[in-house]
Amino acid sequence: MKKHFHLNIVIQIIILLRSTGSVRVLNNASGRIVGGEATTIDKADFMVSIRVSGKFICGGSLVTNEYVITAAHCVKGFSPSSLTVVGGVTKLSETGLRRGVTKIILPKDYNQRTFHRDAAVLKLSGKMDGNNIGTIELCNKTWQLGDYVQVYGWGQVSENIRSSSNVLRTVTVPLVSRKKCISMYRKEATITQSMFCAGNSEGKDSCAGDSGGPAIFEEQLCGIVSWGVGCARPEYPGVYTSIKTVKGFINKAMALERAKGALDSNKSPDIMRRRLRS
Repeated sequence: MKKHFHLNIVIQIIILLRSTGSVRVLNNASGRIVGGEATTIDKADFMVSIRVSGKFICGGSLVTNEYVITAAHCVKGFSPSSLTVVGGVTKLSETGLRRGVTKIILPKDYNQRTFHRDAAVLKLSGKMDGNNIGTIELCNKTWQLGDYVQVYGWGQVSENIRSSSNVLRTVTVPLVSRKKCISMYRKEATITQSMFCAGNSEGKDSCAGDSGGPAIFEEQLCGIVSWGVGCARPEYPGVYTSIKTVKGFINKAMALERAKGALDSNKSPDIMRRRLRS
């Protein structure tokens, strides 16, 4: 009993750290919608929430009805069976459509310290189809300085309020040049080739709990909310995983799982029986 009690405490601490975004290498970093507005799931029907033991930890995006893209730091260390994905809801308190997770796939070169290639593919236990549930295409767009990305999430609405928003929120933030972002973070962390930055001095940003959620450009999934220092601090823009840098990994992971599924179905007892009869 005592072991189970201690294990439950550890799980609760992990959930708290991940949902508040304080599970970061940087002392003041957050998993990072501040300065945005409430929205509804029909505006972002690809958006899902990821739960552990019923508690919200991160956002994610449906790219097919069986696969979700999120941040690696959201799910690393968890077993697939401990995760639940909920879709079709504007409010976290709503029931929605729920699916388990059968596989968590991370890039082999994901770096937990620097958040390099901070991406994960979740294979769902069943297809997610229903009202207010859709999918989003992986990024093939080219942007330039001056363009904006739209971010969605149930994260904190303020750096100082340590609880998730019950209602889905969205914010639009401008891209920050790579050179400028590297300079802004030079004393804190490394901006690797898998990352891009977005944010401004108008008090708008993603925040803790938004981790794993989407950054949308021209109706395509072009980024994953990854990390940052604080929330909506003018000197520290939000940092995102660039989908283009992990797109090959994502497509390969899904293709391999589909191939395994096809192989398993060919080995099913029913098919074997039919072959024996023929």
